[in-house]
Amino acid sequence: MIPLKLSLRNFLCYQEGVPPLSFEGIHVACLCGDNGHGKSALLDAITWALWGQARARSDDELIHLGRTEMAVDFEFQVGDNRYRVLRQRRKGAAGRPGHSLLELQVGGPEGEYKAITGNSLTETQAKLIEILRMDYDTFINSAFLLQGHADEFTTKSPSKRKGILPEILGLSY
Repeated sequence: MIPLKLSLRNFLCYQEGVPPLSFEGIHVACLCGDNGHGKSALLDAITWALWGQARARSDDELIHLGRTEMAVDFEFQVGDNRYRVLRQRRKGAAGRPGHSLLELQVGGPEGEYKAITGNSLTETQAKLIEILRMDYDTFINSAFLLQGHADEFTTKSPSKRKGILPEILGLSY
């Protein structure tokens, strides 16, 4: 998976009107800056867009303080195909549950996107995992070290490590 563009709205420290972050033409990047300036939030936005998971305990905790909804729009490439995933979350009102939306699109030859979203959030998530050939657990145990969890793989039980290793190596493909 090669990241291409990330757009955020009301995600953690990022509010409305944040310009999109383009990764096109970047082969290696280093995120640096002072604590609390949003470096980890960018990485959380990518994992939340792709797998619906981030370091927060709940999706509602990812919504910028004082706001009721958020959205992450992430474009990426796998092989020769370009994809776009849009994940949104709206808080529920007065003790009611919130609402999540997940849309998956594939890029066409003219740069346009065509929806390939499933009939449910679960079905769309399964399509995303199939495209990426990796679930969240495999990702955080191989390609991405969560802040404060660099030992994620080594602290798992032997049976869990045995299950993750074939996924990391792509043996099922």
